[in-house]
Amino acid sequence: MRTKEKPGPMPYTEANHLLNPLRNLFLSPRRMVKRLGLCPDDTVLELGPGPGFYSPAVARAIPEGTLVLVDVQQEMLEMARGRLEKAGIENVEYKKADAASLPAGDETFDVVFLASVLGEVPDRDGCLGEIRRVLKPGGLLSITEVKLGDPDYIPKPEMLKLLEAGGFEVQARYSTCFTYTINCEKSA
Repeated sequence: MRTKEKPGPMPYTEANHLLNPLRNLFLSPRRMVKRLGLCPDDTVLELGPGPGFYSPAVARAIPEGTLVLVDVQQEMLEMARGRLEKAGIENVEYKKADAASLPAGDETFDVVFLASVLGEVPDRDGCLGEIRRVLKPGGLLSITEVKLGDPDYIPKPEMLKLLEAGGFEVQARYSTCFTYTINCEKSA
C-alpha cells in the first residue's frame, strides 16, 4: 500500500478518474502545451503519463518530433496507447521503466515533463538524476503539481529544494489556486 512515507504509483485500476474532463479546469492539455513551449521537431519524454490525459495534445504539438511515454505500469501504457491510437496519433513510443532508471541515452530529450508524478516516485533524487542525464543541454524540465485531491502532492517550497539539489535552475513558474508548474534547465 502506498503512503506519504512509502510512495508508489497510483494503481492502474484507479486511473479512469485521471481522464475526468473536470481536470481541464485545473490545467487543460492546451495550457500544458503552452507551458512546455514545444517546437514541432522536439523529442519529449512524458514520465508517468497514466492513461494519457496530456499525451494527445503534446504529440500533436510536435508533428515532426517524438513523444516517449515512460510508466512503471504496463497497464497505464496500454491505456494511453489505446487513446492515442484511437485519435490517429502515431509519433509516440511506449516504454515500461522505473523513473530512476530511464531507458534512454544521455542527452536524448529536448523536454521532459511530469504532472503529479514525482510524489509517487520512491527515489526522487534518482529520478531527477536520470532526468538530468537524459535531458539535452538547454533542454526543459517541467514539473506540474495539482494540490486538489492528490495524496502525493509536493508543496512548491519542497519541490524547489528538490530541483536545486538535483542540479536544475528555475526558468519560469506558473501558479493557480490548485496547481503550479516549474520549468527549469539543468545547471552547468
